[in-house]
Formats: sequence, structure tokens, C-alpha cells
Amino acid sequence: MIIDAHTHLGLADAKVGELLASMQKAKIDKALVFCGEINNYSTEQLLQDIAPHKGQLYAIGSVSPLSLKRPPLQQVEDWLATKQIHGLKFYPGYEYFYPGDASLRPYLELLVKYNRPAIFHSGDTYSGVSKAKLKYAQAIHIDDLATELPELKIVIAHFGYPWVTEAAEVCYKNKNVYVDCSGFVYGTFTVDQQAHFRDIIKEFERISNARDRIIFGTDWPIGEQASYVQTIQAIFGEDFVKLYSGNAVELFGLE
Repeated sequence: MIIDAHTHLGLADAKVGELLASMQKAKIDKALVFCGEINNYSTEQLLQDIAPHKGQLYAIGSVSPLSLKRPPLQQVEDWLATKQIHGLKFYPGYEYFYPGDASLRPYLELLVKYNRPAIFHSGDTYSGVSKAKLKYAQAIHIDDLATELPELKIVIAHFGYPWVTEAAEVCYKNKNVYVDCSGFVYGTFTVDQQAHFRDIIKEFERISNARDRIIFGTDWPIGEQASYVQTIQAIFGEDFVKLYSGNAVELFGLE
């Protein structure tokens, strides 16, 4: 079974039907789907759109801590308690806060209560989004949060690239921290990009010794799913896609 643990709806006007078609082409069985205020796509809209595809598409809610439109705490708890969402995504860098910001703590404590992860955008920020600030998205800032909330499972999205060494050290030090391998290409991989991607993953594994905490993800529609699957298989063999997908099952509590 292959699970894509990092996809988006709303981004670039991506629709459910397009995601499902892409998954079929790539032979991806399940996907975690993200929303976000920066994409003008709410958790409520996400839940409505994927409702007909239970067991195939799984929602990750979103909280923008600086926004007055963020969902009430009780609403988030209801979503977690009823397994409508399987985690929360946060967007430091695109929004001006650090992962350890006190305003996030009530939401993060809910994730601990229901044993679901917090996913943080980390690393490079998309140049098409104006006024994004890289300093908020450096992987090293996850260390403060992971140390202060050791029971919280945390995902550093995108290997924290280009701060891969930082992300690897944070994972090595904190056993509650994971990474996903999403978002390394726009579209499909070239031969040179495949080689670079291989080197990044091997460097991360060398420092972190945390292969069991790498999660497969593509960042669709930014990354082309079939190309991602083929690239991982070409570099490491088919078992690696299955391994990374298996890591996601436990982390997100998938059924």
C-alpha cells in the first residue's frame, strides 16, 4: 500500500477529482489532504469535499494562530474526537510565528490528547507567495517545541530543505519528531533532481538514524505523484515507498 501523506486541495485550485485521478495514475492507495487559510481553503470545506471518499482521503485540519478566522478550540477537539481530522497543519514562514508560539499550545495539547501529529511547513517558502519570511520556517525551531512537549508528535515538512542537516539533528535528538519528503520539485523529477534528492535522503539518514520516521509525501499538486513514486523506487527500491507509507499509518492513526 502506498500513502501520500502530504497533498493539498485549494492550492492552485486543485480539486478532489484531479487528486483521485493523479492517485490512480501513481498507484497511490490513500492520501492525507491539507487545507489552509493561505490557500483560502478551510477545514470545513475540506471535510465536505472529501466526505464521499472515506477510507481513501483523510483530512488534516489547519490553524492559523494569527487569524481571527481560526477554528474554535472546541470545534477542533470535536473533529479530533470523531476522527474527522488526523492532525493539524501549521504554516510558519508564510505566517509570522515560530512553532513554539504560545498561541498554539491549546491546539497542540489537543493533539497530544488524541495522539495525532502537528505538521509544520519548514524550509523553503514558495516564491509565488509574497512576504513569506524564511526565518520562521527554519527546522531548528522545532527543537524548542519538541523538547517542551515530548509527547507531541511533530512532522517537519519537506525535510526542512535546505536546512536538512538541522532537521536531521532535531530528529536525532527528539524521538517525537518525523519528516516528510514532499515538495522537492515542481512537476516531475529530472535526472539531476533525482540524484540531488537521493543525496538529501541519504544525508538525512546518516545524521538522524531515523529511517522509521520518514514519511512519504509529494506536496501534490506541486509535485507530480507518479514521478515521486517512480523516483523513490528508482533510488531505493519499491520497499522504501512501502516503508515510508507504513510509517504514516501509525503516525496518523489510519484505518
